Amino acid sequence: MLPRSAGNRSIDTSIGESIALRRLAATLFASVLVSAAFVLAPEQPEQQASICQQHHSAEACRVW
Repeated sequence: MLPRSAGNRSIDTSIGESIALRRLAATLFASVLVSAAFVLAPEQPEQQASICQQHHSAEACRVW
C-alpha cells in the first residue's frame, strides 16, 4: 500500500470537520427546540384549559 500524500490528508480532515460541524449544528438545533418547548408550554394544564373554555364548551375541554 502506498503512503497517503499530504494533499489527501487535508481533504480527509476537512470532510471530518464538516461532519463534526453538521453534528454540532444538529445538536444545537435540537437543544433550541427542546428549550423552546419548555419555555413556551405552560407548566400547569389549567392554563391551557382556561384558554380552551374561552373558545369551546366545557364538554369539549374535559380532556384536562
